[in-house]
Amino acid sequence: MSGYLIVNLSNMLGELEEEEVKKILSSFSCPLNKDVEEFLKNKAIEFSKQGLASTHLVLTSYKGKPVIVGYFTLANKYFTIKRKHYQTL
Repeated sequence: MSGYLIVNLSNMLGELEEEEVKKILSSFSCPLNKDVEEFLKNKAIEFSKQGLASTHLVLTSYKGKPVIVGYFTLANKYFTIKRKHYQTL
């Protein structure tokens, strides 16, 4: 693999057993922000299964093997803007 590959976590869960996906995710490390690491390892699968968020893994090749170098998660949330604030937009 040259460059980067983006893989949707939901697609990965459809192709592999959940335990295998957890094993793959466990290889990710983010020493500067443990919350980032914690989310991917402990919440991303459940959020994906419940339709709360869509996580995408960014992979590249290192020594001939794919490694997770990052990820991003998109969540659908709405917010309300009060009418009195419309003019400030």
